[in-house]
This record gives sequence, C-alpha cells and structure tokens, in this order.
Amino acid sequence: MRDWNEMLIAVGIALLLTSSVALAQQHPKLRPLKIALPSNTIGATHFYVGKSLAIFENYGFEPQILVLEPRAALAALLTGDLDFYTATGTTTRAALRGVPVRIIIVGLNRPDHALVAAKEITSVEQLRGKVLGGYTAQATVNVILTELMRRKGLRPDEYKILNVGTARLAALTAGNVPAAVLNGLETVYAVKQGFRVLARAGEVIELSTGGLGAAVANLQNKRDVFRRAIQATLECIRITATQKERVLPVLMKELSLSQEDAASIYDAVHSAWALDGRPTPGATKFEFDIDQRDMGLKEPPRPEQVYDFSLLDELAKR
Repeated sequence: MRDWNEMLIAVGIALLLTSSVALAQQHPKLRPLKIALPSNTIGATHFYVGKSLAIFENYGFEPQILVLEPRAALAALLTGDLDFYTATGTTTRAALRGVPVRIIIVGLNRPDHALVAAKEITSVEQLRGKVLGGYTAQATVNVILTELMRRKGLRPDEYKILNVGTARLAALTAGNVPAAVLNGLETVYAVKQGFRVLARAGEVIELSTGGLGAAVANLQNKRDVFRRAIQATLECIRITATQKERVLPVLMKELSLSQEDAASIYDAVHSAWALDGRPTPGATKFEFDIDQRDMGLKEPPRPEQVYDFSLLDELAKR
C-alpha cells in the first residue's frame, strides 16, 4: 500500500510539472513595452484599445502607458528607459534640432485639440493682449495655438503664452488664463463647466499626432521588437477606426466618459485615423512649414531628418 501511495504521489507531481510547463508554453512571458503620452487624450485611443483588447499582448507585449512631459520623455528615449513617445510634433522638432530620434509611425492626421475660452469671450479677436495657456515651447499644443491665432489675424507679438504643461485645463478653470488649447478630452470637461470653444484645430489643420517616436539607436538595435510593435499599433489603429462598438467601452473606462461623450469624441476624430501609419502630404507640409518658420531653418526640413518608415515598408512587403 505504501508503494502504491508513493507511486500516486509521484504521478501527481509529474502531472503538475507537465501542466506547469504546458501553461508556460501557452502563456509565454510578455515583453514590457513602455509608451509615454504627453497627456491622456483621445489621440491615444488606439493605445488604450490595444491594451484593453489585448492586441499588444497577442504580439507578445505588456504595454505600460504613462504620461511624461517632453523633456523627460525625450531623455528617457535616449537612455533606453522608454520605448516610444507619442508626441509626434515634439519628436519632429527634436529630430530637427539634431536629437537622434525619429517618427516611425503616425496615428492620426488631424489634431483633436480646440481653443477654449471663458464664456464671456466670444471670438479669437478678443484674446489680443491676453496671456494664453500653452504646454511647452515648440510643443504641438503651442504650434496649434499659434496657428489658430494666426488664422484669425493675430501675430505672436499680440499675445503671450504661459506654458503650464498638462495643467492647461486647471489654469483655465481657475481663471489664471482666459483661454487655452485643450485636447479633445479636456475640451469635453471644459464645455460641461460652461467654457466656450472658439476654434477646433481639426477643422482647419492637417497635422500628424499620436504616433510613435523612437531613439535611432533603439530602432537599429531592437528592430525585430519594434517591427512587432508597429504591426500591433497598425492593428490597433484599424480597429479603432472601424469598430466603434468595441472602442466606446474602452473610452468610457479609460477616460471616465459617459457613452454619449465617448461617442461624440469618437465621431469627431473618426476620419483622422492614419490607417497606413503614414502622414498625409498636407500634414507633412504643414508640420515642415511651421518648423521652418518657427525654428528659423534656412531650408525646408527633409523627410529623412524626421521620419523612418523602413519598418512600415518591411511590413507592407509581407
């Protein structure tokens, strides 16, 4: 009897070990994928979708999504502590200053930002001489702010920008600034509090946002990993653009939105998604024209100074 019991125990241990090995084979260890956003925004919907619907997991990744301001994010890219930064405009201007970073995919080709003001302000012209809420110098938010003001006839010397980073909505609601450029999510919150939308950037501006910026060294040294990451991101973009019924619950959960607000935001950017992961000619021209003007460049930027779509090219050939 003792020999029989010992044999049963041995068989049980063997089965347990076999099951553990099989389980490990079915669920291989996921590689952390560190993605930084400049702020929580509708422009990051595809990354929220990829995480919530386990799309990144299907490609072997455990996405870690965090919010970082530009300088910290760019520094982390260069040290290898961060895989990607989604602020496409900031990464573009860093590349043009000689920082070894490149845009390897874009998410949208129209921004979701809006110029939002206190309810007593009814036109952009009333902002002349005012101090307006910006993000940081040469950030996409500031580029959009300057361009929206320019289109209404206001020169940069006719107003001032107070750079408050991700605290633009807080600065607006506290009365510290009469107007600020907010992302789509912040705009929803502001309108609910009685603030007024003066202009929506996506209606007049083509501009690539929500992409993946990467360090050149990482792009070379982690090529197989980054290729899978781009493939996963493309799938995330396509699902976000075409499967509203799956995306709305993600937006409601990740951004604490009602179904009505989530649907409104989704519809506002629906046509902006870059299904092929590339900027439109109009978005590239706008970005480069603004960069040449604001950075005082003698010549227009060249695409190879900013973009590296070689991994997208490789995937397209498969």
